[in-house]
Amino acid sequence: MFSDIGPVELFAAIPVVLLVLSVPSVVAYRRKVQRLRPVIVVNVIGAFTGLFWFVALFMAVSMRTRDSDPALPADGHLAR
Repeated sequence: MFSDIGPVELFAAIPVVLLVLSVPSVVAYRRKVQRLRPVIVVNVIGAFTGLFWFVALFMAVSMRTRDSDPALPADGHLAR
């Protein structure tokens, strides 16, 4: 199955795989979730296991956004 893959196909597949693996981080960033870093950490560490990729995707779509909490400023950090 994979023995027929040549270098051109491999170089074409790498960006596609990286794009798919970064979907949870991009979704979390675009939704402006309150805690973006944990989503990125889970995504980067667990992207190739598959299970943690789904965990990161779940986190990205289920976390509260900064817009939904009026107590948080636009940058997501509280002033000290």
